[in-house]
Amino acid sequence: MIGLVPIFTVFNTPQSPAPAADIGQCPATADINSTPYTDPDLPAPYGEGYQYTAPANGKTWTGQTAGTNDDYLAPEYELKPQEINERNGKTHCDYGGKRVIKNGEVADPYLRLTKLK
Repeated sequence: MIGLVPIFTVFNTPQSPAPAADIGQCPATADINSTPYTDPDLPAPYGEGYQYTAPANGKTWTGQTAGTNDDYLAPEYELKPQEINERNGKTHCDYGGKRVIKNGEVADPYLRLTKLK
């Protein structure tokens, strides 16, 4: 079979992934605002966290954290966008940052903002 490509390889060849959306669409960390938030459907302290909102490209982005007293916009977390993706017709920006340990408690910052339609 030299020179011939078996038919199954043509159909089973992995396809290149779709190009990733531009992370530059995510709101800049400096543009994100936070306010304390309590989820009425979760008992304390699990429902306590922060609500985050940000404008970018004429749209509003929103997200929240729960079960934490940490505002991930504090400088020590060095929060920055890491990934943008689309799922179920919604665009999400995922942010991460520096692990912080205070009084023996570990905080690994993670925030997902979702673009509102």
